[in-house]
Amino acid sequence: MIKSIFSYLDKIVIAFLALEFLKSWKRFFCAITLLGGFQFILLTVIAMLFYPDGYSFTHDYLSYLGTTINMKTGSPNIISRTLFLIACVVVGASLIPFWIVISTLFSKSKLIKSINISGSIMGILSSVCLMGIGIFAEDTHSIMHVSLAKMFFSFIMVAILIHSLALLLDAKYLNIYSFTGVAFCMISIILLYAFRTSIVLSIVMQKAMVYGYCVWVVLQISKIWKNSVR
Repeated sequence: MIKSIFSYLDKIVIAFLALEFLKSWKRFFCAITLLGGFQFILLTVIAMLFYPDGYSFTHDYLSYLGTTINMKTGSPNIISRTLFLIACVVVGASLIPFWIVISTLFSKSKLIKSINISGSIMGILSSVCLMGIGIFAEDTHSIMHVSLAKMFFSFIMVAILIHSLALLLDAKYLNIYSFTGVAFCMISIILLYAFRTSIVLSIVMQKAMVYGYCVWVVLQISKIWKNSVR
């Protein structure tokens, strides 16, 4: 089963090179999301390298990359701030097409379709929040930034759980697509609660959740790519 998923990921890469994704609007939307996710990972890594006075993966939140100054030393943070802003806005915008595609996956059952659409709405809201996280720096707009971050993670968890429920109710899809979403959410919630008193572990968990979300999206795209012919 895992081997099958990776085989579809290989096909996605080949399709990118051959521009096959232009033949299907669903694949085209997914391609936009993949590119957005790739640039997010790339730009945040580069931003870490340019963070003034050094960036600690275990002691600095991702949001610190988007502050106007180093939160500990006060040094100006122009380059990382710009990269983080671009990364968040672009990936947030690129995830909206993904959730639009997700909302169209179920058409036979009105109940499942309704459940899935509600999940997609949560996903789109989370994408808007992600864009806001990049726009509003934590050091200059602390309340807005923190509120958007909390809403982003909340909307994402709800969206994934709802979509996983829809997948579980539809016999057309393999249960692995549903179980991975549920497992991701449950593990994230449990670990966040368990590590709430440890700053280091909570910082690491934040990054694990963000990049874990990226992995979940890629997994869903592999499913969409397989079933999309137009």
